[in-house]
Amino acid sequence: MASDLSIRILSTDEVEFLKEKIQTLLTTKGFKIEHPEVMEILKKAGAEVSESTGLVKLPKSLFEEALKQVPREFTLAGIDPKNDLKFPHPQGLFHTRTCTGGMFYPNESENGEYHHILIEEVAEWTRLVNSLENINFWSLPSTNPVGFPAETIDIHTLNTVLRNTTKHGWVQPYEADNIKYLIEMAAAVAGGKDKLRERPIISAICCSVPPLTYKYMDMNIIYECCKAGVPLQPCSLPAAGANVPITPSGIALMACAEVLAMILMAQIIAPGTPCVATPLLFEMDMLTTVTTQASMSTTMGRMMAMQLFSEGYGIPCHTYGTGTDSCTMDGQAGFEQASISHMVALAGASVLGGAGQIETAKAINPMQLIIDNDVFGLVKQLKGGSIVDEEAVDWADVIALAEHEGFVDKKHTFKHFRDGYRTKVFSRDSRTAWVGKGSKDIAARAKDQYQLIKGNYQPINLPKEVTEELDAIVKRADEELGKKN
Repeated sequence: MASDLSIRILSTDEVEFLKEKIQTLLTTKGFKIEHPEVMEILKKAGAEVSESTGLVKLPKSLFEEALKQVPREFTLAGIDPKNDLKFPHPQGLFHTRTCTGGMFYPNESENGEYHHILIEEVAEWTRLVNSLENINFWSLPSTNPVGFPAETIDIHTLNTVLRNTTKHGWVQPYEADNIKYLIEMAAAVAGGKDKLRERPIISAICCSVPPLTYKYMDMNIIYECCKAGVPLQPCSLPAAGANVPITPSGIALMACAEVLAMILMAQIIAPGTPCVATPLLFEMDMLTTVTTQASMSTTMGRMMAMQLFSEGYGIPCHTYGTGTDSCTMDGQAGFEQASISHMVALAGASVLGGAGQIETAKAINPMQLIIDNDVFGLVKQLKGGSIVDEEAVDWADVIALAEHEGFVDKKHTFKHFRDGYRTKVFSRDSRTAWVGKGSKDIAARAKDQYQLIKGNYQPINLPKEVTEELDAIVKRADEELGKKN
């Protein structure tokens, strides 16, 4: 068996077909942007730019040259170096990320209802993320702006997260000017702007508006991050059947074209800017018109996108590696999350995103995050493959096997019985033992694990001068950006 398992949903000819169509889209049809400075940079580099419409077309030579500048190896730094994330993964596996933008959080009464997450709950959520070994980096929830301006939700949320984590994270600005403050806050924790450039403890998400349109806010994220040396995770959020073709290959084509356009613009602005291609695919249910994320056709589109970026371009790639359209942690949620994680990982994803989410990424749940932590551990074991040789099959013991002899006391068994991932919340008990422990389902066991983690959590203490600098940045942001209040 291979030591790095993979699935190829696309043939080599199909990969080349999609690459050719993407190049045609970006060089002949073009894309629209809103950002005078970037328009000028692209124009000087040789792009065809319409100042009146914002339409940009990349000549083939510029397309190919920018593509060469995309780094294939880089590191997203953790605040603590032990949490650094190397691309590609040194063991051929993948990194993982929490759900971004989730705004609903479970009520303490456990009545199945959710509320808009509060800033103190962001701290609680972040501490949990920091404690889970298979959750590699964080993203920002969409916090309820209680006690601070709505215009600075992202800034207050990042301020809270940075005080409760030692891991890397991606930031998602909610206003065009906010990215500068987010970068400044990360620099305060990293030890200055030069240190942040050297060890980028954050990366930033920038998004398209399908089809092939980029509003000022997202172009400004690209522009400011390129200037600061902050890596990008360019993201497309298409809904199949709504704003892109409904087929798996159709949504993969459009999402990858939109993502690649942002990556190429970043390389023209600042060659060598690290980028993780991030197509996050959805689908409109044609019966209800509800946006979904967990249909099999959407999973197939994600698999195509991951293979196209990893195999076709050699660019690290990232998509939803978990998630469900169910509104609760039920059997549907379990199936959809397991299916997505296995398929996307084997298709070549560098990052499996969306951990802890339910309800099509609208809600986040600590118990679901703990379950996803175990799911990722199991999928990493699968992705890592297995060795087949004389030692692995214990040939020496097998060939010398006496009648009725077992393997419980064999040295080979003692050597390998810990090889697999040992889950924290999946049950392997007999029914008698399970009943004796209270007949708990996986959600209840995850809650027990959560209480254990909270009881043993070691707080993170940033230096006083860093917290004071963060406080000053947040205060200034509230004064300068919170004008509506």
